[in-house]
Amino acid sequence: MPADIIINAKNVVKTYDMGAVKVHALNGVDFELKKGEFVSIMGPSGSGKTTLLDVLSVLLRPTSGEVFINKKPISKMDDNELAKIRGKTIGFVFQTFNLINRLSAKENVMMPLWFQGVPKSDRENRAEKILFDVGLADRINHKPSELSGGQRQRVAVARALAVDPEIIVADEPTGNLDSVSGEQIMQLIKDLHKNGKTILMVTHEEELAQNAGRIVRLRDGKIVATDVVKKKEINVY
Repeated sequence: MPADIIINAKNVVKTYDMGAVKVHALNGVDFELKKGEFVSIMGPSGSGKTTLLDVLSVLLRPTSGEVFINKKPISKMDDNELAKIRGKTIGFVFQTFNLINRLSAKENVMMPLWFQGVPKSDRENRAEKILFDVGLADRINHKPSELSGGQRQRVAVARALAVDPEIIVADEPTGNLDSVSGEQIMQLIKDLHKNGKTILMVTHEEELAQNAGRIVRLRDGKIVATDVVKKKEINVY
């Protein structure tokens, strides 16, 4: 396996047992993500794109096949080891933000650092710096209910960056935003990529997907096409 491969999936199958019915969400998927890449995953509703994202980011174990993170097979890892990967190697940005409503922006960003055992003063300094970097220096003490959708997603991006992960995984990161806020979040993600972050993003919008270097297209749980995006300046909306 080449040294620059961060995530590698081999013949991954994911089946959900719904009692009398088995739903085959993924049907033998092979996938590689290289360090420094920006890859978009696209497909119609029910194609398996979110399931693939969850398996690649070790939120789900595959039914069969294997996923390697930095050459290490997740089938050999226990739940604690997988939690460490989710806490350090991968930063998550969700469509629904997944912020803790009772906590301020700064406290939300500090949470993953708390799980890592980082001292409080260091947590505070790190959170304030990242919120400044994403344009929320004047909102650090505001709770999610006091922020716009775009601002909440910026907090979510800041939280994902808190532990300096190798990979940013984004599931429909602009899905709940207006067009202006969505464009700002997309620009933030592009800037993270330019600064060296590896990005793996699910989107249903072709225009957003075109911001990646590669688009992986799913249908019926299988990869049916992989498109290399021509390098040019693209309007995100």
